[in-house]
Amino acid sequence: MMDATRGTAVAVGTLIVVTALVSGPLVPGITFTNTQPTYGEGTATVDSVEFPERATIERGGFGSGSNYLVVPPATVRFETFEGAPVLTYKIAVPELNYSRGTTHFLGPETGTRYDATLQSDSLTGVPSQTTEFDATLSIWLEDSDGRERVATQNTTIEVVE
Repeated sequence: MMDATRGTAVAVGTLIVVTALVSGPLVPGITFTNTQPTYGEGTATVDSVEFPERATIERGGFGSGSNYLVVPPATVRFETFEGAPVLTYKIAVPELNYSRGTTHFLGPETGTRYDATLQSDSLTGVPSQTTEFDATLSIWLEDSDGRERVATQNTTIEVVE
């Protein structure tokens, strides 16, 4: 009876030691821990941002009364990039009391250039006689150093039929 207990203890101890060695630094590439990045951690330095030249509000057809805001991507170039920072592309249209943002969860595969998109959205309350609106586009970066607006540009949104 002592041999069975002793054998079980040795087997469990061996299993623990082998697991620790395999998942440790002796065997690269094997881990038993969560390898998902923690978004918002890491660091990034934005070198430049190219905003689109124009955005549009497309009027819905057939008397639907729907209008769709379409904003092309903004190109963000990074000087440095490490970890998993978060990038947010925003638009504000004060005359319509409207703002929207799309958050992008970046990771190590992002590289030095990223095209941030802003999801299209339907709008209500767009006056039928108005052909353009003033808007502000901005890019926000959240990393280990905090959250900051890294670029802003005023733009005009054209209303198209």
